[in-house]
Amino acid sequence: MVPPPREHTSRTKRSVQLVAGLGSMVAPFLVASMVVAAPTIGADLGAEVALLPWLTAAFFLVAASLLIPFGRVADLKGSKKVFTAGMFVYLASAAVCALAPDMGSLIIGRALTGAGAAMVFGTSIALLGLAFPQHERGKAIGINVTFMFAGFTLGLVAGGFITFYLSWRLLFLIAAAVAGATMVLLRSQVKGECELARSKDLDPGGMALYCVSLLLLFYGISEITRPLGPYALIAGVASLVALVAWERRQPHPIIGRSVSRNHVFILAVATNILFQAGAFAVPFLLSLHYQFITGLDARTAGIALLVPQVLMTIMGTVSGRLTARTGNRAITALGAVINVAGLVVLLTLNEGTSLETTLAALALIGTGTGLFAPAVVNWALEAIAREDYGVASAVTETARLTGMTLSNVIVILLFTFLLGGSAVGPGSEADFLAAVRACSLAFIALTLLSMVPGVLKRKGWPEAGRGEKVSTRRLP
Repeated sequence: MVPPPREHTSRTKRSVQLVAGLGSMVAPFLVASMVVAAPTIGADLGAEVALLPWLTAAFFLVAASLLIPFGRVADLKGSKKVFTAGMFVYLASAAVCALAPDMGSLIIGRALTGAGAAMVFGTSIALLGLAFPQHERGKAIGINVTFMFAGFTLGLVAGGFITFYLSWRLLFLIAAAVAGATMVLLRSQVKGECELARSKDLDPGGMALYCVSLLLLFYGISEITRPLGPYALIAGVASLVALVAWERRQPHPIIGRSVSRNHVFILAVATNILFQAGAFAVPFLLSLHYQFITGLDARTAGIALLVPQVLMTIMGTVSGRLTARTGNRAITALGAVINVAGLVVLLTLNEGTSLETTLAALALIGTGTGLFAPAVVNWALEAIAREDYGVASAVTETARLTGMTLSNVIVILLFTFLLGGSAVGPGSEADFLAAVRACSLAFIALTLLSMVPGVLKRKGWPEAGRGEKVSTRRLP
């Protein structure tokens, strides 16, 4: 039997909130700092421009493929154990990246960071869901998302200034210090463990097939123009078919049927994937634009990219309060509309575009994303029972990371097609700007699609989003 929810003390809640928040800051900090430091890293390690998106793509690819398996392990063995293991992996990956002698080694280190993030992302939300009652959960999730946005903001600042004045390698030492401090706080302040799954049976075959299929699919899509890309894509599709066949025969599949057949949850997941695919890579594109076209240095570009992050941090806390009044779906749709407005501005990008114009686009995208992110997580978790929080949180985070991975993949594909393996420099500005506009068009289409699940109605479907626990009626 799953134990009934128990009321935690205010001190315990604060401790869980702080631990979850600090853990959730590390990966966004590194992602943001890589966005700003990418041109300098490429120059230092002699890498072509088409490899630079892999500094983030490798991280998201591995994190997305491992989140659900680790979420299931968290339900069985305890969220605190898996979260702590993730912080240890962060420390190891920081050492690999800080000492990387070439781009290949650095990309491997970033992939290892993705493995740590897979342990941390899903379990941080699960810990909050278990520590906070229903009426406090939206606020707690909003605060955690604010920590994530703050990590991204600090990454932009540190990425710019540390890269400019010192070395980009120091960024990984900062991440290691935060990870170490979080582990100390976790062990000293957060007592006990949470093992809520009704079934204690693992599905190692399903976990392996899931990881392999996702890795091959994303790698195949991103490398479709290279010799190995089509083969990896075919192998990924075959692995996915094998996964579906395998899971249908398992009494305890990797994603429980109470989660995989919950249509309210599925709508939230679909919304998350589409929105993130259309939003995440925009700061990376503008970082390249500022440094390659406008001529800003990494320090100044990092300051410019603070605009959306500050607004995300502010709107992340506002979103939690708005959803209690208007519902989660309405806020996700509003965030998508605002993001589309920012992406339309980017369609006008050229060599003479003013800094004010790009900052206005970033401000719109920061506002829209800040409203969207907490609302879509709360939308998903309101439809799920306590014993499934680990895997459901992992699925929610997988959706977010899958969307971010797709966003990077779109940039890789369009940059490879329009720029080839050449570096951006004198004479290639027009091709670079054409690639940015092509990416913006793709992002607009995806963001518009993300609005559909938010407004979709079907007779008999429950409406989540005003703080009540919804029915878990199954799909036929």
